[in-house]
Amino acid sequence: METKNQRTFQITCLQKNLSAIRKIAGWTAEQLGEKIGVTKQTISNLENGKTPMTLTQYIAIRAVIDYEIQTNKENTVLPQVVEVLLNRDEEYSDEEREQISENVKTIAATAAGGITGASLAAVSAGLLGGVLGLPIAALGGIAASTVWLSKVIKEKKNGKDE
Repeated sequence: METKNQRTFQITCLQKNLSAIRKIAGWTAEQLGEKIGVTKQTISNLENGKTPMTLTQYIAIRAVIDYEIQTNKENTVLPQVVEVLLNRDEEYSDEEREQISENVKTIAATAAGGITGASLAAVSAGLLGGVLGLPIAALGGIAASTVWLSKVIKEKKNGKDE
């Protein structure tokens, strides 16, 4: 059963990596804000850590990320990054987590520079595969795409908020 601390950890992880994930998705802060019904300043404040991400914002952002993954099959890097950063984050040591986060920032900078498709996938495979010690294809696609949501809903449904 997911505890409040685990949920807080997931929210913090998304907030810490939001800028990189947004860039890999190909969105500006304004575009992401429009997708979840907030201003670009709110997105900026979240990305810069000026305001803490709420559970509602977390759910909204994860939902638009999942929708992007399901509908934009050309962006093969986004599902891999989400899988590593958000769905499997608890599997890594703090040192591995920090290295992954830094490598994802490099991937995001590459994406923001206009590199997409196979070239971006190659950069991602080199950076993430090297840290994880496995081929990036082993991460799969979107197998766990809605597992995060079912955990949050189940937690609230059972009335448990440990």
